[in-house]
Amino acid sequence: MKNVIIKKIATLSMFLALAILLNYVENFIPTFVPGVKLGLANTMNLIILYFYGRREYFLIGFLRVLIIGLLFNGIFSYSFFYSLSGFLLSCLVVIVLSYIKKLSIFSLSVVSAMCHGIGQIICSIVLNWTADGTSIYMLTYLPLLLVTGVITGILIAYLSSLIISRLEKTPLFKSMKI
Repeated sequence: MKNVIIKKIATLSMFLALAILLNYVENFIPTFVPGVKLGLANTMNLIILYFYGRREYFLIGFLRVLIIGLLFNGIFSYSFFYSLSGFLLSCLVVIVLSYIKKLSIFSLSVVSAMCHGIGQIICSIVLNWTADGTSIYMLTYLPLLLVTGVITGILIAYLSSLIISRLEKTPLFKSMKI
């Protein structure tokens, strides 16, 4: 039993490290839309959700946002709060939807990406609130975030499903599917 726990902690730590690395590398990938990223680190989260479950999905995702904030953005920076709010909303929705067994990894990934954008817009409105209410105009950016969320969600789900199919063939993960 002790060896199983140690393997689980080591494997989850590896996924966390890979998610942090992917998040960092993603900063060097040019995008044509300001504020839009592919979400490569979310591949690790989807894999964790598939093999381990909801609690680990939340924990590793939260730790990734926190560590990225500590290392690169600053823990009280705007970008940290945008990341955190996007993560919390998308994670909450994915966890609730994951109870519906008919939903595929593609559905969860697309919803996650879209909710991440919605969370960031809500955070932006709150952080930039003015007395005249002009921060509400941030909602005009939402359609663009939703469309790019669908596209990136599909791409990340495809990548995650390829990795999951390969990992399922390895001895470590054969017995871990929930």
